[in-house]
Amino acid sequence: MTVDDLFIKGNKLFAEKKFLEGLGIYKEIYLRFPKNLRLYEEIKKKENKYKKPIYESYSKYEIEEFLKLGNTGHAHTVIKILTSNYNKNSNDILTISLLGNFYGLNKEIKKAIHFQKLAIQKAPFESAFYLNLYETLRKNDNLEQSLSILYFSKILSHRDLSIDHKIAKLNTSLKKYSQADSIYKDLIKNKKVSKDIIYSYCSNLIKLKKEKETILFIKNYEKNYKTDEVLKSLTGLAYLEQREYYTAENLFLQAIQLDNTNANSHSMLGDCYERIGKLDKAKKYYKISLKLDSNNKSALNNLAALNYFNGDIDEAEILYKYSIKYNEDNHEARYSLAQCQLAKSNYTEGWNNFEARWLATQFNSKKLKSNIPKFNLSMGKKNLLLWSEQGIGDQILFIRFITNLKPFVNDLFINIDSRLHKIIERVYPKVKFLIKNELNKNNNIDAQIPLGDLGSLFVKGNSDLIKSNNTYLTSDSYLKNELKNKLKTKKNYICGLSWISKNDGIGVNKSVSLEMLKPILLIKNIEFLDLQYNDTSEERDKFYKENRIKIKKIGSIDNFNDLNGLTSLIDICDFVITVSNTNAHISGALGKKTFLLLPKGKGRLWYWSSKKKKSIWYPSIEVVEQNIIGSWENVINKLGKILKDIYSE
Repeated sequence: MTVDDLFIKGNKLFAEKKFLEGLGIYKEIYLRFPKNLRLYEEIKKKENKYKKPIYESYSKYEIEEFLKLGNTGHAHTVIKILTSNYNKNSNDILTISLLGNFYGLNKEIKKAIHFQKLAIQKAPFESAFYLNLYETLRKNDNLEQSLSILYFSKILSHRDLSIDHKIAKLNTSLKKYSQADSIYKDLIKNKKVSKDIIYSYCSNLIKLKKEKETILFIKNYEKNYKTDEVLKSLTGLAYLEQREYYTAENLFLQAIQLDNTNANSHSMLGDCYERIGKLDKAKKYYKISLKLDSNNKSALNNLAALNYFNGDIDEAEILYKYSIKYNEDNHEARYSLAQCQLAKSNYTEGWNNFEARWLATQFNSKKLKSNIPKFNLSMGKKNLLLWSEQGIGDQILFIRFITNLKPFVNDLFINIDSRLHKIIERVYPKVKFLIKNELNKNNNIDAQIPLGDLGSLFVKGNSDLIKSNNTYLTSDSYLKNELKNKLKTKKNYICGLSWISKNDGIGVNKSVSLEMLKPILLIKNIEFLDLQYNDTSEERDKFYKENRIKIKKIGSIDNFNDLNGLTSLIDICDFVITVSNTNAHISGALGKKTFLLLPKGKGRLWYWSSKKKKSIWYPSIEVVEQNIIGSWENVINKLGKILKDIYSE
């Protein structure tokens, strides 16, 4: 539809006095043709023709008194007064609008939204009413709806740059960093641009992984404007993301010198020390940050994370809950709290908070955009689309629930990493695989759900997990026999070995080296087989030259691209030793006897919680965990004793 067609359609709706529908068409014009100046001329005409003044049924003094009551925790008192007035005159627009706002203050969200929508229906040309509804939706995490409503305010107040800033910040919250960047680039052209916009722009640039552009922009900006602690900290953050830790530390210290009362600068310095493993210093600066601002979101979240990774999950949970209490839009804390709760087998609260992952910046997967309703068990049998999220390991973790879905599904469509297709077909032969661009095509799909939400449907307690914990993957039996014949060994036992995690953020924390594993690799009765999905030839060759210990590699299987082959390779092993990576999940899903080398600190993921050293999610996995962050010595010694008792000659 052309812009002229849209104007004709919109103008017809206005002529029929369907004002909201007409403004909806105008909003579509703005989104599709943002530079079209005719739009604002048409809106002005409609306002002149249809907009009616709102009767001021309360004096400025009365409204100020209402606000005082609301801000001191007495919103319910104001609501009583307003409700009484509304019952007398249900067409009083100001009363309706105020009711919406004070219900929002009182955290009665459904009532707030009801009255704010009613105010818009009665006065569709009031930009402020859309802003009120936007704010309520935003605080209640309905960010997509919030953004949609905000565009109405924008077209009605198109010169108000503060609305552009709100739109940009919402796009950042929704991880639409490129869209936000486009808006910010227009905003910063204004010579009177506020520092808040500059800060938001730089912060979004860093999230967009444009650290060099951030550094260059701030340098140029500081030539004309006096530097401040926020810009120093943001420059430090850009260097921190580039892993230039010394430069980042220097900049954070400079920021603190400029203003030693800035809680964020201290918190960022804590982040820097945490990244380089100076955990005592990290904790010190997080605590200083919290002394300066007891509700500082970043410091609370990161201090909680230190506790979580240090094994003090209860303390971490307390801190995350405190952080959420004072920061309503703290999606990072809610997602991290979910991981604490799930690690403690608190599934009711854990799965509920797990939903916050979609808005947490630490979570990299994108939510599927679809009008297909989300699946729940009360729907009856449906043609279901199951779509993947997170990495291969997490996908394998949740694949277990496919069999649970059978009573609720007619046809099952799955969008998942193609390397898993052959493996899943053995579990669910009738599955239909879809690629990304086919997801919203008409396949007679009438419900959809992300893979990670299956846990909330089928796991209410550990007893439910035990039911689904039996071996749920199988290998290709023909290929398994072929590989057995190919691997000729005189030793009594075959051990699959996986010692490296390639996770960009925490892989180094989870990985070990062959040299570290030497006490185990010296056990003579065991043939060690390389399961790594990266090229380890250089390390294996070096280790062989220095120690005369050979780690075998079957070259016919591409351990990265051929996961079906890798599954058969794992299945020929008598047992597996692995760090936390994809191989751990495959081995556990096969029911293979597995020893998991688990770090203390970063890299200790929530689903590796154990009971009597056995993984709750994979009962064939025995967890051998560090007792000191970064030290594998006790893990290797402990595992060596176990293996000598079971597998030595």
